[in-house]
Amino acid sequence: MNSSRCLVLLVAAVAALALSSFAVAATGLSGTYRTTIKSPAQLKGTWSIAFAKGGTYAVAVNGQPVARGTYRSTAATITFTRERGSGCAGVGTYGWKKSGKVVTFTRKREASSCQARATVLAHRFTQVG
Repeated sequence: MNSSRCLVLLVAAVAALALSSFAVAATGLSGTYRTTIKSPAQLKGTWSIAFAKGGTYAVAVNGQPVARGTYRSTAATITFTRERGSGCAGVGTYGWKKSGKVVTFTRKREASSCQARATVLAHRFTQVG
């Protein structure tokens, strides 16, 4: 096999791996996750976050919608944008890790207007759907 054909195959293999990693990341969080917060009092309740495959999310507390927005994710990072309904006017970037049905978020950067989002995401979420 000549060297230019090997290079073409190598580039194709790397591109396929990159695309498959992106596809896994895009769907890796899809579903609905729930956690219960006991304090602080203003955030007390059962919180759920539903991540759609198309890059949108919706947040509810005790079954009542409170916010929605868009997200972008990789295999290790998620960025929340364009949130409406919560008073959160900024972008938040978090590391995320899923083990079985449990997902945890680790704050990397968060807008000052979105501290409630940071507090909620500091809890462990369990996939329910």
